[in-house]
Amino acid sequence: MSSKSLKILFQPADGIGHINAAIGLAQALANRGHQVFVFTLPNEIGTFKKFGLNEIHLQLTNEENNKKKNDSNDKKDADKDHPLKSSKETLERMSDAGIFSHRSSIDKIDAYRAMIDVRDQTSHGYQRHQQLKEIHPQMVTAIDKLKPDLIIADSCHFSLSPCIAYGKIPWIFLYSENPLSLFDSPNVPPPLSGYPTYDKTCWKEFREKFRKDYCESHCYAQNLINKELGYPEVDEKIPLLLSPYLNIYGFPEELDYTDLAKLPDNYVRMDTYCRKTAEKFELPDEFKKKIQPEDKLIYLSLGSMAGFDVELMKRLVKILGKTSHKYIVSKGILHDQYELPDNMWGGPYVPQTEILPIVDMVITHGGNNTVSETLSFGKPMLVMPSFVDQFDNAQRITEKGYGYRLDTYGFTDEELIETVDRILNDQQMKEKCKKAGERIQNSNSKEKACEKIEELAEKFSKTN
Repeated sequence: MSSKSLKILFQPADGIGHINAAIGLAQALANRGHQVFVFTLPNEIGTFKKFGLNEIHLQLTNEENNKKKNDSNDKKDADKDHPLKSSKETLERMSDAGIFSHRSSIDKIDAYRAMIDVRDQTSHGYQRHQQLKEIHPQMVTAIDKLKPDLIIADSCHFSLSPCIAYGKIPWIFLYSENPLSLFDSPNVPPPLSGYPTYDKTCWKEFREKFRKDYCESHCYAQNLINKELGYPEVDEKIPLLLSPYLNIYGFPEELDYTDLAKLPDNYVRMDTYCRKTAEKFELPDEFKKKIQPEDKLIYLSLGSMAGFDVELMKRLVKILGKTSHKYIVSKGILHDQYELPDNMWGGPYVPQTEILPIVDMVITHGGNNTVSETLSFGKPMLVMPSFVDQFDNAQRITEKGYGYRLDTYGFTDEELIETVDRILNDQQMKEKCKKAGERIQNSNSKEKACEKIEELAEKFSKTN
């Protein structure tokens, strides 16, 4: 542990999963005696504070409207709340673009481009671009005033703040998705494809389309904000601004791609970001009484975004409602549009890290946090991916024997029920997951990542 208490500033990527990843690492650093600060947008106020982190509030021109909306929503009962309540319009755009659909992963590249392309003033990317231009001067001022020892930033599918990438403070790239995008190697499948590692048949076609469409849009956006704010342009072939100091990603060793390719020395892997919550979770007594000793308890969650596909959620609970198992369901933002069968209990947004230890298996969209957290608790998975890195996670889990992948929009009722039962009855898979969970719990990988962060701060302080 560092003898000096550091000032560490976080800028998480937009999205609940990315925010939760940042919280997990920030918590660990705060527990080691460091002062942790987080750039916080109006609709995120209070999100980090409840985890003991310091918030630096960034102002937006519509902040007053956001505040009124949040104040109004805060008056609602907790079980009627959802973290994405203010992002419904974005989710509707994603749905209209075809992201929640039966399109193949290569066809969905067009949908991703439509979402991030800053040249389209109706896109989410354009809105994020305008937002970054507005908050960037505030970030510069806050950094000058705080004088942090380190900055930890996650940009994911949008531009990284130039004042971080080109500033005087050493910065760390925090990546909160499947790590395929970090591997510059022909030996791994193209990112976001979900293609198998053992069959390169379609790799070239996907990689070319990905670079031409997705990477071009991403690099255009980064260069545009850099140019507008007076910073250098980046190589048009680079979709992510990686740190020259340190790059951290969260992914279990059992699923990593280092058996196929290597990463440079300035990359550090954590098994999971897994945040710790202070809340104590208890199933409602009425539902607990329904669970018999021989029953299997299953957690169903399509994440904060894929759960927006309410028709898919309705179909899943209808089919699973006919089985003899019991289910805990994260119902999603449109939770009030459907009811759960008698063998289920759930809410708009349930405490996942408190639920995972008590279930027998997980049905998931394959988001990176859910995958790493589920494996850290030693549970097998049925993965039903919808977009981006969920395809990669689904394929890797299947290949490595920690669960199965199911066609999210092409499965039959019988296939779903049969796959659930196959996982529940696969003793070898369950034992394999259990061993992985035990290794992760004992690996101390998050603390080791913290040590690398402290080493970087100490090294930089000696050269300045």
